[in-house]
Amino acid sequence: MFSDHLAGGLHTTAVACARVEPLLLVALLGWTWWAARRERAAVMAAALWAPIGAVASMAANEPIQRLPTMHWTAFHGLVVHSSDLPAPSDHAAMAAATAAGLFLAGRRFGFAACGAWVLMVLALAFAGAAPDDIAGGSVVGVTVTLIGFVLFEGPLRRAVAWMRRTRLRSLTGEGKTS
Repeated sequence: MFSDHLAGGLHTTAVACARVEPLLLVALLGWTWWAARRERAAVMAAALWAPIGAVASMAANEPIQRLPTMHWTAFHGLVVHSSDLPAPSDHAAMAAATAAGLFLAGRRFGFAACGAWVLMVLALAFAGAAPDDIAGGSVVGVTVTLIGFVLFEGPLRRAVAWMRRTRLRSLTGEGKTS
């Protein structure tokens, strides 16, 4: 009886944590942006890409969730179509994308975001999400963020350098010249 009460309380706590976790990630993104204002244009470009990468990973995750899925059963190789099949978790994708994006801006930001990602993964697992969902969302988040940064790093750096020469430098800070 005590274990049932403890499990219910742990589940409730995990669900609450999964709901509040995005606010922690937004705070980490804001901290990174503020600290990157004093850094080189490449660091500011990575700090600006981190939230864009998180939104892009969520956008890429949606069609993946809607793809028709098949599950091969062990019973004579029959194919079963079910709506209960794994789909990448949006929460895991967002947390992993944020962690990957903040690692691009700096290790201290990345390690802090990885801690938030671990917290999110544990909360999702305790809340009842399937491990396949969590792993799939994490892979989608990291992949979209890193590939997107490779594609858009140059234009972002040039935009940051341009913004630092205009009245918009209050958004990007003065930064370092080298």
